[in-house]
Amino acid sequence: MDSIVLTVIGGGSVNWMPGLMRDVYLLDEIQRGEIRLVDPNREHVEAVAAMLHNFNRLRGKEYRIRIVEQQKEALQGADFVLTTFSPGAMDAFWNDLELPIQYGIRQPVSMTVGPCGISASLRTVPVAYELVQEMEEMCPGAWLLNVTNPMSAVTRAMSMAAKTVKVVGMCHELHAAPKYFGPMLGLHKPEGMNVTDYLYRWLPEQGLHYTVAGVNHFIWLTKAELRGEDVLPQIREYARGRWELEDDLAKGQANDSFHNKSAAKLALCRHFGYLPLAGDRHLVEFYPSLCNVRNGYGMKYGVLKTTVEARRMFKVHQLDNIRQLASGAKEVSWQRSGEEMTEIIKAIVTGGETTAIVNVPNEGQLTNMPRDVIVETLATVDKSGVHPWSTGALPGPIGSLCRLHADVHELTVKAALEGSRATLLEALSLDPLSGLADFSELGELADTLLRANRSWLPRFFNHIRTN
Repeated sequence: MDSIVLTVIGGGSVNWMPGLMRDVYLLDEIQRGEIRLVDPNREHVEAVAAMLHNFNRLRGKEYRIRIVEQQKEALQGADFVLTTFSPGAMDAFWNDLELPIQYGIRQPVSMTVGPCGISASLRTVPVAYELVQEMEEMCPGAWLLNVTNPMSAVTRAMSMAAKTVKVVGMCHELHAAPKYFGPMLGLHKPEGMNVTDYLYRWLPEQGLHYTVAGVNHFIWLTKAELRGEDVLPQIREYARGRWELEDDLAKGQANDSFHNKSAAKLALCRHFGYLPLAGDRHLVEFYPSLCNVRNGYGMKYGVLKTTVEARRMFKVHQLDNIRQLASGAKEVSWQRSGEEMTEIIKAIVTGGETTAIVNVPNEGQLTNMPRDVIVETLATVDKSGVHPWSTGALPGPIGSLCRLHADVHELTVKAALEGSRATLLEALSLDPLSGLADFSELGELADTLLRANRSWLPRFFNHIRTN
């Protein structure tokens, strides 16, 4: 199979498309086919299409590049569908992130948990659900590789709609593991090595066998044995002796909104005895005690807010980068990005298999999480499907909090699909970070977010007063 039909919903994503498409063109096993781009932002999607035409020329590929306005047409006969979309884009994201501040909730990132993540889910979940319904009609049995956030809620909705479609949620937070395993265990990533080779080939070759488990943006190193020895005590000792990460990469670097020195991560490790592996900017949103007015909403731990204005400017820069790649003004660096979607595509096309970190429904891989909720673990992926690794039980209070957030995700998905304000209030009432607001104001908070994002919430209106 040297030809594929690849549809990208959100094909004008200036953040994702340069790296993901570079990885696609680096697959020597596939020479031709069709890449269909679906995106309401015409300026962005046309720039991406021009970039892909240049990639065709540079790599000697024979992909037909199409911008398709009708989603169902773009899905017809697709082998793989990649999803990176955000209804309302930055305008809606501003509402999600900024409006809760007046109720005492200031999140650094959003797109996961808290009222910001819940609000983002309300406008994204129905689109995700309807997409899979259309896939079942137009390309049954196709693979859906999702990087759209909020990952847990979106992937849950996709999985609920799937009958034959194979849904996989993909997140790259685990890829920061070399930053921790190097100084903590002496397992520094060899220079020039791709991160997936490091995680899934090199570490086992060194004798490290480990399990990773949790929910998206809240995954934990639950087991780690190096040449037969449990090294979790070594990691705990490292955390006890340090406020923040100490290694050559971190020294002298100032924190910014995307990078910090893992002070929250080490604090959680000291408290619970296990190392969380997601970035601190996400971790603090799961714990109100790490993200409140007394610690500067995470700033005490080096977590700075990623503002909407910064994201808008980054998109401008990325669009310019894509145009330069398209025109040839900038040389393409033909290096793998480390994202795992194309490794999955390769395994399916060649009949092989690959290891990946995946978000899929719990079928027993985590024994103390409810069935069917979306959990994140390692898995083997081949053309027959996703095979999550049996990971046992999440330890103690870590399992308790993951179950709580899974319950919030379930309520959020239900609220989004039913357009139910009452269920939305239940989700906010259960969500830990929403506890920073006055309980009597949660209804007002809900209505404020619903009204602001009304254009992208057709299932809620006119339900705001009656449901």
